[in-house]
Amino acid sequence: NIVIGAKSGSLAIAAQIVAHHLGKHLPGNPAVIVQQMPGAAHLLATNSVFNSAKPDGLTILAANPNVAIAQLSKVEQVRFDVRKFQWLGSSGADGVALSIRSDLPYKTFDELKKADRELVAGTTGPGSNAHDFPLLLKEFAGLKLKLVSGYPANSDVLLAIERKEVDSWSALATTIKLAADRGAVRPLVRGRVAVKGFENLPVDEDLATSPLGKSLMAIKSIPQSIGRAFAAAPGTPADRVAMLRSALEKAIKDPELIAEAQKAKIDVNFISHEQVMKDFTALLNQTPETLKEMGKYIKAES
Repeated sequence: NIVIGAKSGSLAIAAQIVAHHLGKHLPGNPAVIVQQMPGAAHLLATNSVFNSAKPDGLTILAANPNVAIAQLSKVEQVRFDVRKFQWLGSSGADGVALSIRSDLPYKTFDELKKADRELVAGTTGPGSNAHDFPLLLKEFAGLKLKLVSGYPANSDVLLAIERKEVDSWSALATTIKLAADRGAVRPLVRGRVAVKGFENLPVDEDLATSPLGKSLMAIKSIPQSIGRAFAAAPGTPADRVAMLRSALEKAIKDPELIAEAQKAKIDVNFISHEQVMKDFTALLNQTPETLKEMGKYIKAES
């Protein structure tokens, strides 16, 4: 089983693509099934694999690396430590982008900043791109936004966009691009990591009006660099972890997987488990001063 805290979007599509090809690189060619477990901005799925999955290598987490931001922020629902997962690698980095409903009149970030009203941004919860990206743009780049959290998954926020219940939606850039390609949203600003087609969008860190805002946005960019990471539960035997790491690398470099990903408009690029762990460790290694300031803007929810 590959457990993922999303019902749709690029993370879910990429996990499904990996599931299609992972089994043929494992002994016995087992079937690989994706189990969707949306809720609490991927914390439900992450908690489940960390605390409930048997450490036998038969359950893999398709992680949203933003859960490390929730851990850093001491969000109450966090019952895991990302440093204790057995990371297997990542199928590639992904950026983040803020978008608005395509029927709204604002064509650029500057026009959006000068809006004569407060726009409603739908979010899943703290620690997610949907919440933290617009929050930091509101606090440190002057956007007039009202954040409405509690949506179970990004697909629910997109549905709210299409129903005109909310005005703005932030998510992984590949997910936003899929919605933009069919005319549902208009992307206006991105994070540090660019995806094809978004290279010319303004970058959040360049729009920050203070050093603190710039540094917090930089912290948020680390999960984007980690991308679509996979992990086995803590305590999984070393030989099984090694087997899964090898199989994941072979699957992601498999020409058939690459072809399927290209058809789905998802760029794949293998990132090693060592690099994933290095980035998570760097993210969680913040000074007390930074954490104190960060806690003012990236709020923990009960």
